Amino acid sequence: MDSVEKKFLENYNLSEVSSSTCGDSSGRPIIYNAEKEGDLFIIKHWPRSPEICDEEVEAIWLHELRQLHRLNGFPGADDLIATLVESCKDAEGFYLVLDTQERLPLSFLMSSRVLTRKPFWIKNLKKPSQRAHFWKNIIRISSAIDMLHNQGLLHRQLSADSILATNNQHDGCRDFQLTGFEWSMRVTTLTNSMPGKAAFTSVPFNYSFANDWKDLGVLISEILNLDLKFLDDISASIKDISAVSGLMLIEVIFLRKLVGAIPFRSSSSYESIDGAFTKKAILEIVDALDRGTSKTAIPFNLAIKVSSNPELKLFSNSVTSRIQDIYKQKYGVMLDKTNTIELKKFVEKDIADSATLLKTILPDKVDPVYLLKGNELIYQLDKFSPDKNSDESTWDIAVCERAYVEPPLHLMKNSKTISIASVKVSVITIADAFNIQKGLSGSSEENSWVSLFSKLETGDTTRTDDQQRLIDSFIACHLTEVAYARSEIFPVEVISSEVEGDSYKVQMSSKNSDESERLAKMLGIDPPAVRLEKILKKDEGEYETLVWSLVSGNGFGKEDEEIILDYQNYHVTADGQLTYNFLTKMPPPNNYNYFIAPNSLQGTIRQLTRRSKALDTLTSHTELLNVLISPQKYSNTFALPLGIENHTARLDNSKKKSFERIISTHPLSLVQGPPGVGKTFLVSTLVRYFFDQESDSRILLTAQSHSTVQHLFHEVCNHLKECDNLDDLLIIRCSKQDKNDETSLIDADEKAKKYIQGFVNSELFLNSNSDSIKNDARLLISGQAHKRYPLINQLLRAANIVFSTTNSEQVERMIKDRAQFDWTIMEETGKVTGLELASPLLLSHRRLMIGDHKQLPPYRSNEIISILTSPERLKVLLQDSESIFSAKIKGEATKLFLDELQGAEKNIADIGRAASKYFMLFQTLVEDEVREARLHEQLFGTEEGRSAVGSMLTVQHRMHPNIADIVSTVFYKGDLKTDEEKIKSFTHADSILPFVFEDSSSLSDSSSIVWIDVPDVQTTKKMKAGDSLPRWNNLNERKIVTALLKKIKPNEHSSSKCKIAILSPYSEQVGRISRFIYKQSKLKPEFSHLSFFEPASDHSDFCSTVDAFQGSEADVVIVSLVRNNGNPTIRGALGFLADERRMNVLLSRARYKLIIIGSYSFLKYWGSNEVVNIGDVNLKSQTAFLARLVAKLNAMIESGTVTLIPSHKIY
Repeated sequence: MDSVEKKFLENYNLSEVSSSTCGDSSGRPIIYNAEKEGDLFIIKHWPRSPEICDEEVEAIWLHELRQLHRLNGFPGADDLIATLVESCKDAEGFYLVLDTQERLPLSFLMSSRVLTRKPFWIKNLKKPSQRAHFWKNIIRISSAIDMLHNQGLLHRQLSADSILATNNQHDGCRDFQLTGFEWSMRVTTLTNSMPGKAAFTSVPFNYSFANDWKDLGVLISEILNLDLKFLDDISASIKDISAVSGLMLIEVIFLRKLVGAIPFRSSSSYESIDGAFTKKAILEIVDALDRGTSKTAIPFNLAIKVSSNPELKLFSNSVTSRIQDIYKQKYGVMLDKTNTIELKKFVEKDIADSATLLKTILPDKVDPVYLLKGNELIYQLDKFSPDKNSDESTWDIAVCERAYVEPPLHLMKNSKTISIASVKVSVITIADAFNIQKGLSGSSEENSWVSLFSKLETGDTTRTDDQQRLIDSFIACHLTEVAYARSEIFPVEVISSEVEGDSYKVQMSSKNSDESERLAKMLGIDPPAVRLEKILKKDEGEYETLVWSLVSGNGFGKEDEEIILDYQNYHVTADGQLTYNFLTKMPPPNNYNYFIAPNSLQGTIRQLTRRSKALDTLTSHTELLNVLISPQKYSNTFALPLGIENHTARLDNSKKKSFERIISTHPLSLVQGPPGVGKTFLVSTLVRYFFDQESDSRILLTAQSHSTVQHLFHEVCNHLKECDNLDDLLIIRCSKQDKNDETSLIDADEKAKKYIQGFVNSELFLNSNSDSIKNDARLLISGQAHKRYPLINQLLRAANIVFSTTNSEQVERMIKDRAQFDWTIMEETGKVTGLELASPLLLSHRRLMIGDHKQLPPYRSNEIISILTSPERLKVLLQDSESIFSAKIKGEATKLFLDELQGAEKNIADIGRAASKYFMLFQTLVEDEVREARLHEQLFGTEEGRSAVGSMLTVQHRMHPNIADIVSTVFYKGDLKTDEEKIKSFTHADSILPFVFEDSSSLSDSSSIVWIDVPDVQTTKKMKAGDSLPRWNNLNERKIVTALLKKIKPNEHSSSKCKIAILSPYSEQVGRISRFIYKQSKLKPEFSHLSFFEPASDHSDFCSTVDAFQGSEADVVIVSLVRNNGNPTIRGALGFLADERRMNVLLSRARYKLIIIGSYSFLKYWGSNEVVNIGDVNLKSQTAFLARLVAKLNAMIESGTVTLIPSHKIY
């Protein structure tokens, strides 16, 4: 919203007469028709006036601006509600510019005296077909009102001024849009209405959802010229009203219900009216009108464009030429092109009993193409132009100039069809058409083809190629993850089943299954039998494997009865067959095929089901699809409000820049947050700012992990303690607060109980005579949580702040309930797939994504991208996806995609390329933003003048500057800096470390980074032990870790307790180190001094994998690299260490001291330029960081900022 010296309205060409002129004291805007660079808009202008103080006018303007932002996040809102293009304020007033797609206020169109060939269509509602079209548009307004009510908003000003309409009928019944939200308000804030309320006393005090529906009924009555007093007068006969008004009985009854004269249903109150009620009732009206239209049998006119000029040459696809060809083939006669009687007869006969109407959208075209299919020809339909000197055209008469025996493929692709065999079509000539329009034909009525076209619009999901590509990409990602879930279902053979006490002992063995084998090969994983052996015999699985389920297939089909299996042991028979023993309460059914699935798979299935539902919702959310495809194109930038300095005073410069960009950029902002930059502090500051601006704000904060959600919750709530209205905020945390929690609804449930208890303690409850209600309320407090779920859902819809994991059940429920937030703030977005992010993205129009694609990616990202970028593997995966039997996992969008795939309409390679891009959504968006900013600067010499949607936090506050220097150089091109105050704190001579090393001068005198150098197994004689199986562990490094831990002691002069973390990329090494230190979760005696230290926050012990430690930090971090071998390939030798993102996390966790244990010469070899400069371009780019790392370490060892200690000096 740019405040400019130039008068804002001078940027547009305005109509001579405004659409609406209101008195300055009304609080309502002046509405202008406006044009700019060929595009048409309407401008709402609230002029400054001496009669009203500017603060009150600005409050009204700002209120509508905020409501538009809120509503735009709702799926389909861009179609039903006028879209905001620009907002501004200047010396003359306050402005909103709306893209209404050439619609104008209904009040203006109905009162307009402009002479046109044909009057505004709403002025001709006597005909049933026209009225059916009108009622279909009322459904649009009803849906828009329902959308408001679902967000707890009241419109409060529904009138002809707040409806936008097209002057000419839209062939898809999309004439109406809703606007006028300057007086809307949330139900929960009725007591704190907008500033300036007192200045406008004409606004009534009592508001409810019912008032909006009544206002709609009043408006419809006015448009239909129906006297409202007759509707309110119950004694007035419905038949009499119908006779006087010309309306059908069903229309009169509905309007009486809508204005509240009679209830919708005898069993319901007026307050129960909603969008579903009104839509159902209106559809019944439309059906009745359609039946009435068919009885009147007014024909649809089809003008065949033939010529009486015998010299005229015909083009090949002209309708005349095509009819001549058929006549010649059938009768051996060339029909004369001037024989209009015979030509008309042919068409009439061709479409007489089997006509089909088709609609198709051509690429890069806005307007659809309509075709009429007969028995022998397909006729292309166009609008009739009655005046050759005007661009005006109409569908009152359809014109056919072209016809096809077999139409071009592009016309038939993605077409929609309906049968119109029962519709009367009158075939006429162009000359007849002109006579009809001039009123010379004797026919006073005509039937618009628009009413037929509208029947093609039901469920219309026409999308652009880019939108469809994005949806197809997410589907491919989803099916790939489903394939991995399917691979965890193992084919088995039941060898025996016998009774053992009150249970059955079942013996099973692996069984070959072609489908399962093919799936494993496609995924690049071990065959099912090998993986099952690792899980059950060798205990090498990734999940708890004691409880299993017996199922009939790997397609997630519905089982007749669930059979739970408890794993006991394995056995090798005399002939060498490996068998597995289970106990179950039920005997196995007599199936031909048996499969077993780990109980942990149920959680995966629930996650996949949620993603499928989110994907189905996303397909209808045009606004979000467009934003994800091109954030810059759909970005809106607004001027910074005054007074933000109060909120940014404690932020460093990079955070201030990001803060300002976030609050001034909608609908999407991206923030890259490298390690230690204080992302959570930025989020907390933003949340505080939002509530200072709007006390009734609703904010959703999500993160990938429960621990990060917990951290967000504590930091944000601490920041909000300074808010005056903290006690009024409803804050709900939907995450597991402890790893032993069974549900993420503990906080919400506790708050639900609190509200019920408040009701029980109220005077209303105490004075009630209803013992049954009192008993029910008391039981609700003490009963099981599921009985309180309805109240919990209401709390979620009303909450000011909701904290949740990204793909939680609560996010799914809020999407289903069509909840909307003012902001969705997503943390850890670099660790989450694009489809997972879709869920929180759907819940708001203003979205902030914070993450770092330079750190850990989503789980299995390398493997999934490998499949997506291989057309052969992806094709097999998609074909095998037909075997998914669960409709919940597959979803409607995926089902349609697979159906179209069978028709070979999809390009597998293109889908895979796009899917690999959108799978890493945050990385893709950030890299696209960086690339566009660079290209813009190259082209224009500056970054100014573009819609920037991203920023990077560049000042870190966690690490010692030497540690940060490595991280910045190797991973962030030197852009990551350390805060000046932190540099002073870390490097000051009097700085006290929270730890000391005893009996080791080399450690005591070491720098902030220490490398304990283990001999290279390749170059050291008699050095045999390096890394070893199981993958991977290293005994030598474990011994060094324990030696270090025995030497480290707390510093008694430090005021804070020291936190220690022991990390490794490999879980096998972590587990073995943990067993060195702990016994039955307690420190062994030789490590009892470690009880004076603390593990990192959200960690129960000192040991962790690197992957599990992202987002955490410690004062001292000890890292065991593990890898030390003679493998000839870089991937084989380094494994996880060749992953730039994992190494970034590993090196950036320490505050004061980073101790790395590993072979430095081994790393130096693989980081040398000669080795890194390999032929594989992808591998080269992925491992280029190793050369930077080694070069930086060499320089820092030489300068003394890294201490290199031979491992034998540690003992």
